[in-house]
Amino acid sequence: MGKLVWNELSRYISLTSSACTIWASFSGIFFRKFFWDFAGGVLRNPGGIQPSPRVRIFVFLVVKTPLVQIMAMIIASFVLALEWPVPHVQGTALHRSITLRIIMLLQQAFLSSLFYQACSFTLTYVSRVHPCLQGADASLWSLIAAGFYVRALAGGEIIGVPEGKGRGNQTQADTMGPSEIIRSIPDKFQTALSSGDLLFFPSEIRLHCDIGIEFEVRLCPALQAKPAQRQAGGEALVSREPDTNSPGKSNPFAPPYPSNLYVGDLSLEDEDGTAEYVILLNKFSVVPRHFLLVTKVQVYQLLLAARKENKDMIAFYNCGARSGASQPHKHIQFIEVTNGGPPIEKLTCNVNLETPGKPFAITSLPYANHVFRLPKLSTDATVADLRESLFPPFLSLLDLVISTVRHDPEYPLGPPSYNVILTLEHMHLIPRRHETYALDGMDSVISVNSLGYAGLMLAKSESELEGIKKIGPGKILQGVGVQSVHELQVAGTSLEADLQS
Repeated sequence: MGKLVWNELSRYISLTSSACTIWASFSGIFFRKFFWDFAGGVLRNPGGIQPSPRVRIFVFLVVKTPLVQIMAMIIASFVLALEWPVPHVQGTALHRSITLRIIMLLQQAFLSSLFYQACSFTLTYVSRVHPCLQGADASLWSLIAAGFYVRALAGGEIIGVPEGKGRGNQTQADTMGPSEIIRSIPDKFQTALSSGDLLFFPSEIRLHCDIGIEFEVRLCPALQAKPAQRQAGGEALVSREPDTNSPGKSNPFAPPYPSNLYVGDLSLEDEDGTAEYVILLNKFSVVPRHFLLVTKVQVYQLLLAARKENKDMIAFYNCGARSGASQPHKHIQFIEVTNGGPPIEKLTCNVNLETPGKPFAITSLPYANHVFRLPKLSTDATVADLRESLFPPFLSLLDLVISTVRHDPEYPLGPPSYNVILTLEHMHLIPRRHETYALDGMDSVISVNSLGYAGLMLAKSESELEGIKKIGPGKILQGVGVQSVHELQVAGTSLEADLQS
């Protein structure tokens, strides 16, 4: 037998009690009677029960002016909108809130207990057994639903989070489409920020031109408190290998997820099955609305959905210990960009291709880079369309990354590291030799990930900013990257043939 999910049971009871409340309220507006008029009342013959003066206010609110019935109908309608979510409510913080449901159901229970009407057509049969059951039924079941929601809240359940993903256990995921994900990000970001689950570090952008790119260096002094390791000797530092085998090391991308950082599940089906991913907000955000696609549909579909919502986004992926990856668990990150794309795109778009549909390199850059110009796809492209258009280019670029690494006799042992940058127009893969770069004459290191190669760098202080400007972003990227062998790869020299054999 499966495990009982209390919030799902509560939802069905809440739907029923709210529908009963709406019907009872509608009836109560035309046939008004205070349910508790017998409490302290005087039975007169003729005339029936005369209510006690102590309940005069309730008689006024129920019988004289049916405000109680109207308020009960409004609250019950709101509860229905939560339990059977309307499009603009689904996926929001309101929709996920168990506490809000408890409060609304308690108010609904109180109001519906004040008037004496039938709750539904089926309850008219119960009313023949005892007429007092007519008015109390909606109230009673609203209380039961609220009580079960209290049990769900105590168990750590989260509305819409599948089993094992929330603080407790759930069995049904809140699956969302790409457009729903994009639309929900701003509200989710504000909710997580307000709750303290998400930390945002304010910053300002300084522009600096180098190697034909107008770099955006983001100055964020608040990050100075974050400790960084430094290794002596050498301009470019060897990466710190992550200790993934440490028993005390937790994976932040493994369930259970913090409820306010969890946006939803993304699930897409095609002829080869279903691809499932989890969307999470970045807990430590320097760029607003920075979110992650965690493997568990395509990345490109989120970019298309963003364009559909009039937003420009880029996706990036740091692969390997020397790529600037913060976690070994595979995750793809998304940020909004302005001016039509990151700085590297302005340079890439100006490249005239002699042979469209094949990888190319931006030869003016002082490090190995491999780029593919993507075909234009409709915002309604299917998973199969995306796979056909994106998978072959990625494989060809990955082959070039591996080939570049094999040409470097001093490349560190272990799997190769590389950065991936994806826009709607281009796919970039950049092989990496080191993760960090030591600034000359400073007790400071710069950690570089995919965003650095997109033309978006980060400085923790004014001195770091000046150090980046003095050395030049191009030299930093060259120092942590790999030397280009594009001419050898294009020419297909005998050296390349020997390496492949």
